Amino acid sequence: PGELCKNWKTKTVGTFDCEFGFSCMGYEIAGGWGAKMADPSRDVIVFVGDGAYLMLNSDVYSSVLTGHKMIIILCDNGGFGVINRLQNFKGSASFNNLLEDSKVEHLEYVDFVQHAKSMGALGEQVESISELEAAFKRAKLADRTYLISIKVQQHQWTPGDAWWDVGVPEVSQRKEVRQARTDHSEGQKKQRIGV
Repeated sequence: PGELCKNWKTKTVGTFDCEFGFSCMGYEIAGGWGAKMADPSRDVIVFVGDGAYLMLNSDVYSSVLTGHKMIIILCDNGGFGVINRLQNFKGSASFNNLLEDSKVEHLEYVDFVQHAKSMGALGEQVESISELEAAFKRAKLADRTYLISIKVQQHQWTPGDAWWDVGVPEVSQRKEVRQARTDHSEGQKKQRIGV
């Protein structure tokens, strides 16, 4: 969500909705479906990570059934990449957020395009920005919800962050966590309470 805040060009009021501040992962598709119902004349583009998609994807099916088309851009970073980043940023080592770091019996990856198609949507996998641009044009012409899945970097982000009041352990043996706690306490001193 932070990438959207930094990179999405909002042209008018009422054209951007983000669950970022309340961390309601899984809201994206249901929120997009609701936005399309509220104003069927607008194109609705939903950006969602693979982790949030797996939390709540049934409204892909709902959108197909009701004819409320959305374009879903699924950014596949192999798990909960944003949560992993936040975990690392607060001094912790990666733990069970990326599939590759999780303790699993059999590491399986979801074919998100086939998953969306199984619910009646259309979709395709793309491998580059130029392929994404071409797929987006096809999605705009489609008669129903269209999912475009693209693999994205797990650890690479657009620079420029803001302080976020997310708790950090007060006691830890990790020096990175202790430093994050110090930084967090300094950030709290600058926080504008009630704003």
